[in-house]
Parts: sequence; structure tokens; C-alpha cells
Amino acid sequence: MSQWSNNNPAQNTVELWLSYWNLLISLTSRDIRARYRRTFLGPLWAIIPAILSTVILSFLSGLVGASSEGMPRLAFVMAATVPWTFFQSSVVRIPHGVLANGTILRKMPVPRQVFPFVVILTTAFDFLMSGIVLVVVLQIFRIPITGAWLWLPLLILMTGAMGWAVGIGISAFTIYRRDVLHGIQYIMQVWLFLTPVMYSSHELLAQFPLLHTLNPAVAIMDGFRKVLVFGQAPNVGGLLISLLFICLGLLIAFPLYQFMSRYFADVL
Repeated sequence: MSQWSNNNPAQNTVELWLSYWNLLISLTSRDIRARYRRTFLGPLWAIIPAILSTVILSFLSGLVGASSEGMPRLAFVMAATVPWTFFQSSVVRIPHGVLANGTILRKMPVPRQVFPFVVILTTAFDFLMSGIVLVVVLQIFRIPITGAWLWLPLLILMTGAMGWAVGIGISAFTIYRRDVLHGIQYIMQVWLFLTPVMYSSHELLAQFPLLHTLNPAVAIMDGFRKVLVFGQAPNVGGLLISLLFICLGLLIAFPLYQFMSRYFADVL
């Protein structure tokens, strides 16, 4: 059997990718179970961060008099907070995910990009749970489900890709120098306030048009809000600009991560 397998490179490739896929699923399942093991609230912790962030940002939005464009403020803010939490959690957790799997990196010749993907999948689980709560909130405010929701898969993929690109870019350096690792949370907090999550994208465009264009998260978060709350298609032009920034980020971050990760096992 081994001789036949060695003479069939195509089969070897398939078996190799199947083993990587099994490893990805196994690590993702392990991380999800480990996160909620021995907790009183269990999987509820998957939705608590998004709910708390929504309450706080809704309060701040009302406090500063930000416009909710005639829609219920809680639904208006939550429609952008849930995907933002997915993005922020991905960026923050990816470097920690690589560090936490240092033992596997030292013992097994596994592809280094598996571990960022594990983080994306685990945060996607939290996003799914929070998304269910978001749908319930929208129904409470009698905001209907429309055909615009067909845009959601694209918006979710773009959010995950953006989180993955930023996360692996940061991971390439934080494995060797942990300074950025300690500051990621603060960087993401600043990015949050530069993104229309607690306020309308029109307000950002009016005050800071250049920032509105150069921030790739703007069109994506605003797209979620347009689709979920207003039942409208997102700004396609804005999404194309965001997609361009994401692709450029991946073109820089992925080769950098691949190069730097060759030495991860030596420093982890």
C-alpha cells in the first residue's frame, strides 16, 4: 500500500490535505470546548461580548447625539457591533492562537497557516451565536428580513478575510517581539472609533471623507447595517475599495507570515 501510495503523487496530495483538514477541525473543536469548559454560563459567553458592546456603544451613541437615521438605536448599533466583534476578536486572538500551539509547532511539521484559520473558525462560532441574537432583536423591533440579506455571505467572508489578513500580519512580528501583542486591544479600540459602528457612516463621510475611503472596515460594517436594518444593498463601490485593501493586505501579510513562520518553532 505504501509503495502504491508513493507512486501516486495526486493521492499523496489529497491525503495530505485531508490530514490538514482533520487537524483544522480537531483544533477548532478543541478550542471551542476548552473556551467554555468549567464556566457557569458556558456557550453564553459567545454572545455576551457582543451584547455588552452593543449596550455600551448604544449608550455612548445616544450620549453624543449620533444619528441612528430614524431606526431603533439598539438595532442600528447592534447590526454593526456583531460583525465588528467578529473582526476584532479574530485580530486579537490570532497571535495568541499561534502562541498557544507552540508545542504542536515544535513536534509536528504542520502548515503554520492552520492556526490562524482555527481562530477564524472559533470566532465564527461566536459570530453565529451573536447573529442569532441579532436576528431576534431585529424581529423584536419588527425589522423585516428582505432579499438584501443575500449579501450577507459576501460581507461575512470579507470580514473574516480582513481579520485573517490583519491577524497574520501582526502574528508575523509578535512571535518575536511581544510589544505589539500587548497593544493590539488598544489599537482595535482606536480602530473601532474610526469606524461607523456607534454612529452613521454619513457622519464619518461628512467629517472625514478621506478616512471614510481609506478605512476598509467602513464599507463592510455599513454594509451589514444597510442589509440588516434598512433592507438595502450595500455600497458596491465601497465594498470594491475594501476588497482591494483586503487583497493588498493579504499580498503583504501572507508571504510575510509564511517567511517569518519558518522560525516559529525556534522561538515558541
